[in-house]
Amino acid sequence: MRLLLFFLCCHSFVFSCCDFLIGENRHYVVGRTMEFEANVSSEMLVFPKGNRFISRLGDNQVGTSWVAKYAFMGMGALGAASLVDGMNEAGLSFGALWFPSTKYPTLGPSGRKERISLLDMGNWILSSFATCDEVRQGLMEIEIEPMVAKEIGMVPPLHFAIHDRSGNSIVVEFIDGKMEISPNSVGVLTNAPDFQWQIKNLRNYINLSPVNAEPMHFGDVVLSPTGQGTGMMGIPGDWTPPSRFVRIAFFSHFLMFGADPNALVNGALHLINTVDIPFGLVRERGKKSYDYTQWSCVKDLASGIMYYRTYRDLSIRTVDLQKEMEKIGRTVRRIPLTGTTP
Repeated sequence: MRLLLFFLCCHSFVFSCCDFLIGENRHYVVGRTMEFEANVSSEMLVFPKGNRFISRLGDNQVGTSWVAKYAFMGMGALGAASLVDGMNEAGLSFGALWFPSTKYPTLGPSGRKERISLLDMGNWILSSFATCDEVRQGLMEIEIEPMVAKEIGMVPPLHFAIHDRSGNSIVVEFIDGKMEISPNSVGVLTNAPDFQWQIKNLRNYINLSPVNAEPMHFGDVVLSPTGQGTGMMGIPGDWTPPSRFVRIAFFSHFLMFGADPNALVNGALHLINTVDIPFGLVRERGKKSYDYTQWSCVKDLASGIMYYRTYRDLSIRTVDLQKEMEKIGRTVRRIPLTGTTP
C-alpha cells in the first residue's frame, strides 16, 4: 500500500535500468542493473520445469496456459511471482526495462490468438523458449494484454531485452500501438528513447577510442595529453539512459577479457560499476524521490550461474540453476535479497 501511494503521488518517473551482453565463442554473460525510486522488494525466484502456468487476465478472464519446458530463475519484484529479469537452463536471458513511451497494441477479437498478461511475459518466455528466434516466433502467435500491476496502480510501460546462449540478442518494444522486434548486435538496452534512436545516437561518438590521443603541434607549441584515457574524452558521464547506453556500448566493445569464464563475469561486473547510481545523486526537484541501483546481476548463459549483489551488500552471491534444480523438485524456491535499501 505504501508503495502504491508513492507512485500515485509522483507526477514523473525516473528509471535508469541497464542491460548488456558480452562474450565470444559461445560463452556469453549478461549484465543487468535495477534502478527505481522506491524499493521494489526484489527476491530471487527459482522455478522447476514441468510446472503448469495459467495467465490471469482482466475481468477475471483466463488467458493461455502452458507447462514449463525449462527450469528458470531470476529476480521478482513487489512480491509477485513473475520475473522482471532472469535466465533459463537453455541459456536464454530475459530482462524487462521501463520504457515510458510504450504504447501497447490494441487487442483483437477474442479467441483469435492465445492471450497472455503483460505481467507474465518473463515467466512465459523463460519457461518456453531456448533461443531468440524461438521467442520471436512465439511472440507472433500471441496477444499481450496490458494488465495493471496492482502494486503500483498502473500498467507498467516496458520493453524487453532478450539474449541467448549463442550470443544472439533482440529487443522487443511496443511503439505507436505496434510490437517491434529488433535484432540487437550492439547487445545493450537502457530505458529511453527507443532502441533505434539509441543506435543512431552512437554515431555522435564514433571518435571514441581506447587508444590515448597523440600530442598535437601548434607551431612551436606541443599540446600533450593530460594523462591516461584521452581516447575516451567526450564520452557522456551522466546517468541518463542515452548516456548509459553510450558508455556501456563502447566500453563493452573495447573491453578485453581472457578465455577464463570467471574473467568474463569479472569484466561484466566492472562494466556495471560504470553505470551504478549511488543513492541521492539522482533525484526529482522538490520531491523526496531518489533513483538508485537497488541490485545488479550477471547471468552466465553457458554455466547457468547467476551472480548478484545489492546496494548495501557488494559481496557477490551466486545461484547455480543446475544445483537448484536438484534441490527444489516441483516447488518454487524464494531467496530473499537483503540490502536493497540505502
